[in-house]
Amino acid sequence: MPNHTGSDSRAICEQCYILLSLTYYYRWKYKKIQCDPCFIYVNCINAAEVGHNFSGVVILRKKKEQGIDLRLIQERLKDCTDLKRKNVFIEEKHEAWFFYIHENIDNDLLQRDFIAPIINMNYKQLSDEKVVKNIPNGSIKLVYTTDEAVKEIFSGSAVFVFELIPYAIACKIDKVEKRTLEEPSTEKNIRGPHEGFLEVLEANIGILRRKIRSDALKFKTVTLGKITNQTVAIAYIEGIANKDLVEGLYKKISSIELDGMPAIGYIEQSIITHPNSLFPQFLNTERPDKAMAALLEGRIVILMDGTPVVLIAPVTFISFFQTLDDYSNPWLLGSFLRVVRILGGIFIAVFMPALYIAITSFHYYAVPLELLLNLAKSRTVVPLPPIFEILILEITVELIREAAIRLPTYIGTAVSVFAGLIIGQAAVEAGIVSNLVIVIVAATATASYVVPSTDMALSIRIVKFIFILAASIFGIIGIVACTTFTVGHIIVLDSLGQPYFTPFSPFSLRGLKDSLVRLPLKKQMIRPEETKTGKKVRSE
Repeated sequence: MPNHTGSDSRAICEQCYILLSLTYYYRWKYKKIQCDPCFIYVNCINAAEVGHNFSGVVILRKKKEQGIDLRLIQERLKDCTDLKRKNVFIEEKHEAWFFYIHENIDNDLLQRDFIAPIINMNYKQLSDEKVVKNIPNGSIKLVYTTDEAVKEIFSGSAVFVFELIPYAIACKIDKVEKRTLEEPSTEKNIRGPHEGFLEVLEANIGILRRKIRSDALKFKTVTLGKITNQTVAIAYIEGIANKDLVEGLYKKISSIELDGMPAIGYIEQSIITHPNSLFPQFLNTERPDKAMAALLEGRIVILMDGTPVVLIAPVTFISFFQTLDDYSNPWLLGSFLRVVRILGGIFIAVFMPALYIAITSFHYYAVPLELLLNLAKSRTVVPLPPIFEILILEITVELIREAAIRLPTYIGTAVSVFAGLIIGQAAVEAGIVSNLVIVIVAATATASYVVPSTDMALSIRIVKFIFILAASIFGIIGIVACTTFTVGHIIVLDSLGQPYFTPFSPFSLRGLKDSLVRLPLKKQMIRPEETKTGKKVRSE
């Protein structure tokens, strides 16, 4: 049994030995030998150079590590009209191919930085990995399987396939169309920067790099989607972010098995601990400054290629009511704005319609006499019970809101204003609702808009309907019961395993410094407890 030298020297079975002998005897210039028992892949480039003992040129690799099959590549890429195939000859006699998606490639760079250097190389140079990697283009990558080669092609790389070498050469020179930096329409900022993330992952990583110019900013990437092959990146600051949280989140994301993810919400729904909860457990944003602030606090940011929205975790209930304007303004002004946000977004948006129904249906004796008389007078022409008044207008408002979002901007604004005025006035004149209900519903709709997070605003709107139904059946008792269950539910929630309702439960006096109000920055030198950071002091 002969001995072999090469990248993986080992004795081979008798069948492989016979095939190699025939290769030498007949002077075959190229012969592939695949053997399952031996788990080898033999490339005999020139049998005349091999010799009787087959030492020297024979390349042995594990079968599972290699397998660039040109025929299989051609088969898998059939019916791809956007795919370009360029046939070339190495040393004017060895056939090779370039594969790339024409629209995804910068053709000038392709010709200059990849095709030209490759075709000017001979077989010996192409078979030397060190020489190949020294091609001036810095995006050269060697792939050893057909699956990897096909994946690189559809990821925006040009791939060179030459069957006489045990690998394919991929070069990342993709051309990506992207929009200019602009402020997110759903997250306005008064005193902060007016820029948002883009749909290109590399661009978003670059934006974060410009804001955090430190080698401590790290990114862990993973490819998800069995069909789409989308790249997802986890950003964190080393030394500040908790390592266990980072590793745990990375494992959760890596275990996602889906064909594709049209939106980043697919990731969120796949990894949250409480998928049946109405309340969001990840904070999404399009603002780089908000992501930057979260990273500095020890939180983790999830970015996905193809979407300008990123996810932030771990977060708390109060996180959804905080904005960067709170910190751009003096602490008294910032605290005032936050209190307005919490009072409007929670108490007015949730409790006001329910309290109106409970008082008018069950507890009218609690209303001062003068107000009660006016209330009774306004309702004399209304044949419907309070619950139907509220539901009719609330559902109408939701329809207008949804229509305004789906319609083009120049139409949506006009439709929302027109519909609100006409429907409200017509409903009062028709005797369907009272004037006071119009005021309550309008105040409720306005209050829901002060919540910075669209996810939390939607959750509050849904909870509002639950409170309305409970108040119509049980009055104040129903409101109290719903409040108890809602608070209890929020207490048991978590975000990446961290308490969702902190600093209230578990109670933390230190955490109250940046909760309902915002104390001066000098009083907030300790990072949030829910991040479990290794560096608690911000100045470290």
